[in-house]
Amino acid sequence: MNPQYQFLIAAVMLVVLSIMFAKWRKRRRRAHIFNLKTPDQWVTMIREQVAIYDFLPEHLQQELLGHVNVFLSEKYFSGHAGLEVTDEMRVTIAAQACLLLLNRKTNYYPHLKTIMIYPAGFKNPNHEGPGHHLGESWVRGPVVLSWADSQHGAANASDGTNVVIHEFAHQLDQADGAGDGRPILDSSQLRTWGKVMSKEYQFLTTRARLRNRSFFDHYGATNPAEFFAVITEHFFEQPRTFQRKHPDLYQTLSRYFKLDPASWLKRQPPVDKRKK
Repeated sequence: MNPQYQFLIAAVMLVVLSIMFAKWRKRRRRAHIFNLKTPDQWVTMIREQVAIYDFLPEHLQQELLGHVNVFLSEKYFSGHAGLEVTDEMRVTIAAQACLLLLNRKTNYYPHLKTIMIYPAGFKNPNHEGPGHHLGESWVRGPVVLSWADSQHGAANASDGTNVVIHEFAHQLDQADGAGDGRPILDSSQLRTWGKVMSKEYQFLTTRARLRNRSFFDHYGATNPAEFFAVITEHFFEQPRTFQRKHPDLYQTLSRYFKLDPASWLKRQPPVDKRKK
């Protein structure tokens, strides 16, 4: 074999092995951090600030704490408009973001590095027109959030409105590089997803155009990406009504998230039992 080809093959193999080793190290590091005891003050913050935590079954509460450990070890939070980021802000936002990762394999929003926090609603200089934003999600980051609205959403687990869940649903949707209302799906989900989502989206857009009341916020009729984000808010915060009014759509989201929030019962949070 030509020595140049041998050198090229060896170089390619070295690159492949390096990538595999880096992925292995990341998985090992994440597993270690996931299993660390979550600081007591963080657990207290979640119990006091994130109302939905009290609804989770015990095994999902424990999993959520592990995900929070990893999320906070990898993501950077920056304060804006004079806001100083605190642990309360970081933990409260992380706990809500990690709800969307429960009970399935996750890569922890791999394209996202930074969460930008404003004290309240903010004006994005890149957007034309009046009005303030409560949150934004950009392909490959960042996520931008109003702290006042993130805190309010965390405190109420049943109003169907949660800006953190909304923006991190966008991150799931954008994981393949496009915000089109379809996150990365298993092959078995593709056909049902397209059929059910299209039908329900058209139903909402019709009701919004006619100004008829609907279970879902009419903002979901803006485009398929906003539809996915809006129904994800309702899925986690109003699951029983969602299941009753839109059973096919609820089942579609339940298969994607591998969760059934309608079955969760309110319970007292347990002590963190993972290893120290």
